[in-house]
Amino acid sequence: MSGTEPLLRVEGLVKRLGAQEVLKGIDFVVHRGEVVAIIGASGSGKSTLLRCLNLLISPDNGRILWKGREVGWVERGGKRIRATERELLPYRTEIAMVFQSFNLFPHMTALQNIIEAPVMVLGRPKAEVTAEAEALLAKVRLGHRKDAYPHQMSGGEQQRVAIARALAMKPEALLFDEVTSALDPELKGEVLAVMRDLAAEGMTTISVSHEMGFVRSVADRVIFMHKGRVRESGDPKTVLANPQTPELAAFVESVTD
Repeated sequence: MSGTEPLLRVEGLVKRLGAQEVLKGIDFVVHRGEVVAIIGASGSGKSTLLRCLNLLISPDNGRILWKGREVGWVERGGKRIRATERELLPYRTEIAMVFQSFNLFPHMTALQNIIEAPVMVLGRPKAEVTAEAEALLAKVRLGHRKDAYPHQMSGGEQQRVAIARALAMKPEALLFDEVTSALDPELKGEVLAVMRDLAAEGMTTISVSHEMGFVRSVADRVIFMHKGRVRESGDPKTVLANPQTPELAAFVESVTD
């Protein structure tokens, strides 16, 4: 992979929330087809990093390059200014995000939740999108639940609908922000199985996760964050088995599969 242009490149990313510097100069790259896991204790900046990558919040410094081009900023009138929401839409379509909270529309069925954005945002034909949405529900093992409303579904089912909804936009990469942390143990497996399937199909994913079994067995690379910095990264089996910093050693000891 080293000989190809990274799909995503992050250079010197800094983010302040109030007086606190949450991200203190983050650098990493992600190649097409890679499964990257971001780990670290609560408060290390993981979720803030993911929100910066999707530009839900704007970094204070540094650059995000997508397919070799910087995103989040435009040149206008000889000045460098922040991109508008409309200008960010193409990028956000290509790098979709799935959240810890499912964020489904409560008044819509599973199928309706999935077709909403492709029809209303992308302007695609409803019949075509509906057929694709039904296939996506089958892909996440919920073909039989297309007419169910969120309140009729388990947390695991809602999260799988949320994944199908993200896939409906045909993204080139998916961001997962601790998508199993709100689920009971038996429901986590349903969601992790879908994530394993996506990895096997070659979907580029960046996951903030505490599921160390998943990280060890599925991720191509792990990034360990501590207090807003990347402290270690590399092959999960090597990095997690042989921590080079006391912070990672303590973190590995604190988590259970």
